[in-house]
Amino acid sequence: MRIKRHKAVRKTLKFFHVNFGFREPYKVLVDGNFIHAVLATGNGDVEATLSKLLMGNVRAFTTRYTLHELHGMGKEYRATLEGARRLERHKCSYEGVTTAAECIKREVGEKNESHFFVATQDKDLQKYLSKSSVVPIIFKTVNGVSLQKPGSNLQNFVNRASEAKMGIQDYERGTRVMRELAGGEEAQQDQLVRKKKKKAKGPNPLSVRKKSAKGPERRRHNQEAQPAAQAEKPKRRRVRGKARAGAAGGGNDVE
Repeated sequence: MRIKRHKAVRKTLKFFHVNFGFREPYKVLVDGNFIHAVLATGNGDVEATLSKLLMGNVRAFTTRYTLHELHGMGKEYRATLEGARRLERHKCSYEGVTTAAECIKREVGEKNESHFFVATQDKDLQKYLSKSSVVPIIFKTVNGVSLQKPGSNLQNFVNRASEAKMGIQDYERGTRVMRELAGGEEAQQDQLVRKKKKKAKGPNPLSVRKKSAKGPERRRHNQEAQPAAQAEKPKRRRVRGKARAGAAGGGNDVE
């Protein structure tokens, strides 16, 4: 159970850190009823209890309105008053405030630019802050001190902001792609223009060669050429042996 609680606390802290910039040392505004609830269980040190919950350095603050309220509650809350006096005192910057809850509401405001946590047992104050401000809420239960999960309205706000940011990125990406496409089309058009401006060359000599005869035409041409070649070739006369002998004898008579 403790492991699950720590995981839930880490998840909530990460949510406020990533989306709203909350970081250590965590500043916690504490009201009187929360201090009383912590001391009633024997924990003794409010700041140490908060530091254990948030797993980090903590600065716990109270206000003079909280001290004034505890002082007016009598002897039963004397130990609570002493515990509140040991905390740092945050000066409420608004005049005309009458209650500690009103002081906390005004100090936190709508945007909570000071990044305050609020520790309170006041159900009405918890409900008001969870609906109207960016503030992590801490409260005491029977099982210990807990950190409230972000409300649905706060999660919806973060989701809308994230979607709007992604939409801008998609638009910018789409615009970049369109520019690149337009640049590519212009480059292609320039290439076409340059190709059109090239000087025309003469015909390829190989493409105008007379085609050689193929198939039956080539065989017919060869057959017609063979008789002509045979007619032009001189015949060699054969001389027999007697003729050679007669020619030789006639030569002797002359001598």
